[in-house]
Amino acid sequence: MSYQPPNQPPYPPPPPPKKHRRWPWIIGIAVVAVVLRIAVSVAAANTPQVAQPTPTPSPTAAAAIATATTVPTQVPTSRPTTAPTPTAKPTQLAVKPTPKPTPKPKPTPTHCIGVNNNPWCYDFNSGGLIYTPPNGFCGYFNCIPTFYAPDDPGDGYIIECSDSTFSQSGGESGACSHHGGEMRPLYSH
Repeated sequence: MSYQPPNQPPYPPPPPPKKHRRWPWIIGIAVVAVVLRIAVSVAAANTPQVAQPTPTPSPTAAAAIATATTVPTQVPTSRPTTAPTPTAKPTQLAVKPTPKPTPKPKPTPTHCIGVNNNPWCYDFNSGGLIYTPPNGFCGYFNCIPTFYAPDDPGDGYIIECSDSTFSQSGGESGACSHHGGEMRPLYSH
């Protein structure tokens, strides 16, 4: 146990409750709002106003205006008792059309079965010799590394070498010399 002097409470007394002051805060916001409103009105009053020039009408336009502004000689005898109320025109919302995706073109079916399912119907049956291969040719056929040589296309036609690779040197001397020699030409139909 700890020592406590006589006639003293065991704990210090609690502090008095704080008073919440809301009015100064609310008054401060009101003062700021009034100051801002005064500043905006002063700025608007100090903004220079630009006078718009009055356009001078052409002689034909002046005659049309004079004709339109002449007062009719007859005064209508009966006047409507109520003023016509303008009807509001409906506004159209800008609706963007929904774009429709364009369908992918379907490949035209070929009714031929070419070697390695090539789309050009090239095969080994007699037909026309191929002197200029189409783009993507080596995607369907196993071409030799020098298939696209600087002198190609046009010198020779496409042939299959003995090792099942394809070359553009058909009809030239030394065709497929590093690939076991020539086996057969490829034809188009």
